[in-house]
Parts: sequence; structure tokens; C-alpha cells
Amino acid sequence: MSQNYFRLLFKSASKGDKCGTSGRMASPPNIQQLSLQPVQPQADHSESSSQSLLNVSLKSSPSTLSLSSPEGIDCYGNERQVLTKQTKFFNNEALSDIILTVGGNKFYAHKFILVQCSDVFERMLSEDWSNSEKKEVELVEENECVEVFPRFLKFLYSCHIKLNMDNTLPVLILADKYNVTSLRQVCTNFACSFIIPKLQLKDVFHQWFQYGTKCYHKQLITSCVNVLAEKMDEVIGSVEWEQEWITLDRDQLVEFLRSSDLIVKDEYELWKAAVKWLISSQHQARLDNLETNLQEIVKYIRFPMMSPQQLCEIERADIVQKHPELFQKPFLLAYKYHALTLTGRAHEKCFTSPACLLRNYTDLRWEKRFVIHYPSCQRFNEISERFSTRASSLPVQVWDWELKVFPKGFSSNADDFRCILYSNLILDQPRPIEYLLSIVGKDEIIHSVFGRKSFSKTRYTADTEMDKKVGVGELAQSNSPYLVEDKLILQISLKPVD
Repeated sequence: MSQNYFRLLFKSASKGDKCGTSGRMASPPNIQQLSLQPVQPQADHSESSSQSLLNVSLKSSPSTLSLSSPEGIDCYGNERQVLTKQTKFFNNEALSDIILTVGGNKFYAHKFILVQCSDVFERMLSEDWSNSEKKEVELVEENECVEVFPRFLKFLYSCHIKLNMDNTLPVLILADKYNVTSLRQVCTNFACSFIIPKLQLKDVFHQWFQYGTKCYHKQLITSCVNVLAEKMDEVIGSVEWEQEWITLDRDQLVEFLRSSDLIVKDEYELWKAAVKWLISSQHQARLDNLETNLQEIVKYIRFPMMSPQQLCEIERADIVQKHPELFQKPFLLAYKYHALTLTGRAHEKCFTSPACLLRNYTDLRWEKRFVIHYPSCQRFNEISERFSTRASSLPVQVWDWELKVFPKGFSSNADDFRCILYSNLILDQPRPIEYLLSIVGKDEIIHSVFGRKSFSKTRYTADTEMDKKVGVGELAQSNSPYLVEDKLILQISLKPVD
């Protein structure tokens, strides 16, 4: 007699506890959690021996559990084994009650399998559909989808599929068409993890970004934008990418402008690229709706991140002169941002908005953005982020800094979330500055700390006291509000003071 070996976990629940498939337990103690461990089969194949294959062990202290409750205990078998057996019916004439014809190929299918996986098939095969009584249904698919249809159909039976660089997108198209949500997620995860990061940028743009934005797969869009963001200066400024840039539709352009991950010289260059898109002579419909498009685009330009000189340049531009009402509020916010001290900015709620989030700018400035992958951080280990800023002294110099971050505790004696600023330059004279360090969420600044420090040869560190705002436990908790997709995002601004 064949035996099934598996591990099951019992957990108490309000209406009974979960356990494995039938197995004889000892006298029913009050237990909170039981686990079944596989043991080696015995030579004796009697029924009592078969039952003894389930070895019960206590996992925690007893609690109230009634094995005689009317609801009983939830018991689960080997789901993968069930699916494996079910796979035998894929394209099998046995018990088939419908034939799917795709690209001239016939597939023996089973309505029950189709409708439980796809609400599209459910509607097609319902009594309300005019052809619901037909025993053979023809499905019209694109050529690339015809080739992968057997894999798609087999997934409905087995919940298993083999994907590669070439077949993932056609399978995803079928999963979208027939609304097979589990397969859609499998394809999306596979593409984001193994395909998009390895493709040429043009292929990412023309294949996955175009399809992702067409069907609004947010995960795909984000993955594509993150890959393209690494070469954003090239995308927005080179002749090679000019046609791709100006042929974006407005929603696609907005996906780029919303991203803080863009690696670009500065916000002014991004604004010029947006204007190039707005006034492209190749798109008359876009020009006819210039004001509407401009109103939408201005929302995503981060004017406070520009210098006052750049803001003045924009104010003199024709497009601004013709639509001044669209720029009054963003310009007011930007000039106020530059007029205030860092301490003043920290007290103004308006400066927590998306317009005040840094991107990954490459020009030399007084601010810097850092992204730390939180799960990879070790307890009590520091993450060192080196960066350079402008200098207030003449002749023009570069000031070097280091921000040491302890996301999972400073030490065994001080389990704090520390962020310490270091001056990496041997100073001939004191360097007085003020700092503003912020934890950044997806679309806003969450917490900020600020202060002043005069750096010198003997005093070259400043504890920002971020631990007084956010604790290690708050970062470590599940779905922490201080992490964005498992990333801790910080931005720091420095400013010389008298």
C-alpha cells in the first residue's frame, strides 16, 4: 500500500483547529498547536501501522480545545498531489465535455476546470451565452499566443508553468484576456525578477513598458521605470531616444515624472524634457490640448528642487508667460522653500508633499537621497553613505560627508535607530551648518529631524537624534509605514549658517 508523507501544522481557531489528514492521536489533550512529523514507514502495512505514520508532538503550552466541537477540526491533504493527479486530465478525452480549438489545434478540456480558474470562461460557458451548448468552441488568439496556449491551458489544471524570456509575455496576454489572476501574478513576478532587469533598454521600453501601461499593471510599470530610470539622462536628452520620448502618451509620461528613482542631472533638465514633449510638432492633438496637458504635467514637476536661477529661467519661458495661472502656486512653494532656513522648512507641512521629495540627482547640490534595502541589513551593523555637497567657501570647493545609519540598532547596549553625520574633510577652520534629515514614504516626507552643528578638527560628528522620532521596533514591524517596498528611504539637506 502506498503511503503519503507530509508535514501539517495544527493551530487553534475559534471554530476548531487545523490538522492534517486522518491520523490516530493519543488521548485528546488541550493543545494550542500540534505538528505532524513524517516518520519512516514500518514493515507492517496493517491499518494500525498506517495510522501510526502520523507522529504528534506538542509545540506550545496547552490551551482550551475541544476535539468534540460540532464544527470539527479543519484538515488539509496534500494539495500538490491533488493538482498532480488533476494534471492527467489536461488535453485528455476522458470525461472531457468541451473542445477548445485554437489556431487549428484541438484541446480536450473540462468546463469545471475552466470556470473555476477564469470568470471569462465562466461567462462564455454559462447558459446566457448563445453558444453555451456547443461541444466545440473556437478561440481566436494572436500567433504568439497560439504557440503558448498549451502551457496556458495546462496551468489551469496544474497551477504550474515553465516560463522563459520568450514565452512570458504571450502567456501574460492570455492570463489577462481570460482573467486568470494567479497566472497573471506568476508572469508578472517572473518578468520583474528575471526578464526586465536583463533586457536591453529599448526592449524594456517597447515591450514591457508599453504593455504594462496599456493594461495598467502597476508592478510591471514600476519595474520598467526603475530600469529606465538608471539611464534617464540618456532617455530624455539623446537623439537615439528622442522618438520614444515624444511618442509617449500623457499617462506614460506621468509614470516617469512621478518616480523619485530617476537618475537625472537635475529637475530643470526633466522640466525641459517635459516641455519638449508638450510642444512636439509631430502631435497636433497634443498641441490643441496644450493647456490641459500642461496643467496635468505641472503637478509632477518638483519646482522646489530647482535653484532660484533656474526658476527665473522658467518664469521667462513663453509657455509660462501664456499660462501664468498654472504656475503661481508651484512657484510660490518653490521660492518659499529657498527663502526659509532648514529649521523653518521642518515646521511647514507644505514641504512634506511630493514636490519636496528628492530624486537621484547627479549634479552637485546641498541635498542627497539614500535608499537602503532594509531586509539585507544586519543587526547592529552600520550602513555608510558617502556623498559630496557644494561648499560655501571660495575658491569653490567640494565638501565630503558620510551618513552612518544603523537601521537595526546601534549596539547591544543601545538598540536605537541612529543616523550620524560625519565630516570627511580635515578642516582648517570650523564649518557651521544646519541639517535636515527626513524619512521618506512613497509620496510624502514622514518624519524629519533638524539641528545645527559647527564641524571642526575635533568635532566632526553630529548625532541627528533620529532615534527620538522612530524606533528600531517601528522599522522592523510588519508592513512598517517607514519602509517603501522593504526600502528605507532617507534624504538629507545641508545649509551653511553664519
